[in-house]
Amino acid sequence: MQILNMENLNLKAIFSAKGLPIMTAAVVLAGGAAMAVSDSIADSGKIVSGVKYDGEDLGGLNSQQATNFFQKSAARKMHPLTFSYGGNEFQITPEEINLTPQIDKAVADAESYGRGKGLVPDFADQVAGLFGGHDVQLNAIYDEELLNKKIADIAAQIDVQPVNARCNVYPANGMVEPIAGSIGKKLDREKLAESLKEPLTNLDIPKAINLELDDVDPFIKTEDIANIDTILGQYSTYYYPGDRGDNIWIAANAISDKILKTGWEFSFNTTVGPRTWEAGYKPAGVIINGKPDIDYGGGVCQVSSTLYNAILLAGLTPTERTPHFFQSSYIGYGRDATVADGQIDFKFRNDLPHPVYITANATGSTLTVYVLGTKADLNGSNIALEMDGASLYRVYYQGGQVVKDEYLHTDQYYTPPSAT
Repeated sequence: MQILNMENLNLKAIFSAKGLPIMTAAVVLAGGAAMAVSDSIADSGKIVSGVKYDGEDLGGLNSQQATNFFQKSAARKMHPLTFSYGGNEFQITPEEINLTPQIDKAVADAESYGRGKGLVPDFADQVAGLFGGHDVQLNAIYDEELLNKKIADIAAQIDVQPVNARCNVYPANGMVEPIAGSIGKKLDREKLAESLKEPLTNLDIPKAINLELDDVDPFIKTEDIANIDTILGQYSTYYYPGDRGDNIWIAANAISDKILKTGWEFSFNTTVGPRTWEAGYKPAGVIINGKPDIDYGGGVCQVSSTLYNAILLAGLTPTERTPHFFQSSYIGYGRDATVADGQIDFKFRNDLPHPVYITANATGSTLTVYVLGTKADLNGSNIALEMDGASLYRVYYQGGQVVKDEYLHTDQYYTPPSAT
């Protein structure tokens, strides 16, 4: 709506024959407005006419009356956030997130309209308020950290973790049983918190909110293991129960139920993690700087060495492997792969056409590592590991005939010092 601007009135146009009706209306309107505005200006302790909130006119209210009005308005709008999912309801109350209406600010905004700019601007604002109204806002603030925590509490009750597909192995008959995985569900906490920012700030809180959860695929999908049908390679070593055996069990569990897709590289240290007290490892025999010693995680090298032999027999490609300083008692010459936290790793890559699945079992005094895969990937070959002097070869046989032999490495070990 346009406001009558006294400074820009075109008197010649108004007093022309065609302008007389306009002049009459303008004079009437201006006169009425001037009377109302003059009353408003005179009563400077009250909100001017035309100032509104939520469709209600606040004109004529003093500061205390306006405060009472906004308090009642806020009370009507302050109710819990109610969420529903899967037939269950969850609530977050205003008190739980410190939702606080900014009543003083709303009162100040209402009282300041049409005041304090000067006679002409105040007059113009008050005329505009009279004819068009002026809306003020009642906003609120809240504790975002508390809201995020309450959303996290709800998510913990409705999120569903995905379940990896896995393979069961039956060594007695060489059978492999693929077990399907399942898709999980997850609440997007950040998205929900962001969607609540405007309604909470504007005190326009919805009565009910239907939550929608995103699908979460498992890391190992059912289709990843669909072609796994056989044991490509397996290897067993033996140990004595005790602290060292406990370390072997922890590390064996860490490498178990892992998938390695075509082109992927497996890092033993990354997969197993640091061998520390916090991770459950115990002090046991190790070799440090070429000398026997005791440290957390002693025995873990038996797991990496057993895995090394299993992946060789499965046709996988070793990419980083280091022998021990001394020959190990639990495995043959040239068949070990030592590891050390942050220093020496054992790595290998899957160059076969299909994914492979690694599982390990440490029970009693036997550690066995299985590499499961697709039988057709080896083209009917059987793999053997053979020594020629101090050198290790991987030999592929078909029908009893050698179709391929592959040099792996030549190792040299040192003799441990005699006990004194």
